[in-house]
Amino acid sequence: MWRPADSVGGGPQEIRIEPHEDGDPQEIARGLSSTVLRQIDTRSFVEMLDAAPTGIDQAVEEEAGLLRGWLADAPRGVTDRYLAMLSAVYVRVVEIGERAPIQALEEITNIKQATLKGHLRAARKRGFLTKVEGKAGGQLTEKADEVLRGMKSGAGTEEV
Repeated sequence: MWRPADSVGGGPQEIRIEPHEDGDPQEIARGLSSTVLRQIDTRSFVEMLDAAPTGIDQAVEEEAGLLRGWLADAPRGVTDRYLAMLSAVYVRVVEIGERAPIQALEEITNIKQATLKGHLRAARKRGFLTKVEGKAGGQLTEKADEVLRGMKSGAGTEEV
């Protein structure tokens, strides 16, 4: 069974079943039945993966350090650059499986959750982040990518 390392929930995404080398050739020739497939214990597999260290905490901490560095260098105010950076880290925190991304951003930035929600709304309104109805997430837009690429040359710091 296999599940991607950055996945934090659900069952396996792939199950490979191969005959044992000492298996009865007649049994192998008949193939798999639904009865055999129902006997596969995916729950134990998921519990084993969930109990093992996943690296999510480490990934969140790496993202936190990145955002702290960006914020230290960012001009004050809700600039395009700030919104693009916040959007990028928000998307990444959601992707790595943080169940409460706004709360994680609050811990990272020391900015209140209500303010962060307003900033993410502004990021969506200004076209840096797409919206996902009814749940956390979204994708960076081309506009956000341009601002983030431009950070190397100092672009994207203007206030709107």
